[in-house]
Amino acid sequence: MDFKNQTKLLFAKQLEEMLKTIPMDKIRIVDLCKRCNTIPQTFYYHFHDKYELIAWIFLYDFSRTYINKELEYSINSIVDNLKQMNKRRIFYQKTYTQRSQNSIDQYIQKFNVQSATDAVEDYFKKPLSFEQLIEIKYHSYGMMGLFQEWITDDSSISIEQLASFQYEHTPDFLRKTYQNYSFKNVLKKNTSKANGL
Repeated sequence: MDFKNQTKLLFAKQLEEMLKTIPMDKIRIVDLCKRCNTIPQTFYYHFHDKYELIAWIFLYDFSRTYINKELEYSINSIVDNLKQMNKRRIFYQKTYTQRSQNSIDQYIQKFNVQSATDAVEDYFKKPLSFEQLIEIKYHSYGMMGLFQEWITDDSSISIEQLASFQYEHTPDFLRKTYQNYSFKNVLKKNTSKANGL
């Protein structure tokens, strides 16, 4: 792992520790940097704000599922992704309930729609149709609602049930696309966009 990602992981680890005792809206970058033995400029070199750090953690967890795998979109890969997120369940509970303009829910929705759009356009070699975009959004919004219930313990659905439901209700064109799409560069691509690189 390169030094840049090690620094990001340090910020991520310390933010996760802080969230055990401090509400998200009370966490200050200055305090986070003190815990990391660094200065705020170092933080701002990597992230615009704490919400972008949360988004990076989400992408990092997502990429850990797919980074070392061949092309695979299956119930098993969705289970693996949910298990990875479940390891940080408390973190996601604390951050997912934020209702700010930079909420993780909004970021994940944007990520889902953009990655699906990229995958479909790459696979079919033509622009996404309006109907496909609406189906992608409908699927994403519905699944994120179920994800929120699962992550906040408002649902008794198991990881396996949620993964199976997500896979079975993925629109056919999107399932076919994902089964032929490499997610390996998702973290790199999306963090580069977020950092303006």
